[in-house]
Amino acid sequence: MVGIPKTLEDMSVRERCCMLETVAGALEAVAEEAEDLGDARFAANSKCVAGTIRGYADNFGAHDLKSAELILEMGITLVHLSSTRSGGAAAAMTDNPEACH
Repeated sequence: MVGIPKTLEDMSVRERCCMLETVAGALEAVAEEAEDLGDARFAANSKCVAGTIRGYADNFGAHDLKSAELILEMGITLVHLSSTRSGGAAAAMTDNPEACH
């Protein structure tokens, strides 16, 4: 059974960090896929957003939640766009067992 989704505000710090790590990992996978397909611009954008998200994860307490929500939304949108273009990148968000260690 799947629980009711939480907002970032409702999540613990650990849950927030896991969410950030999951999205950043998916973006890095999408970037690799884009590079393999020859789409350097999409790969660069995905890497930049992943790096920004990782920056939040490293020092989450110093950042406000609204900014984190916006960058997560941007990252999830990029992953979604990649999945609709290539068909395979959507699995990147679910096939990352090491996202929350």
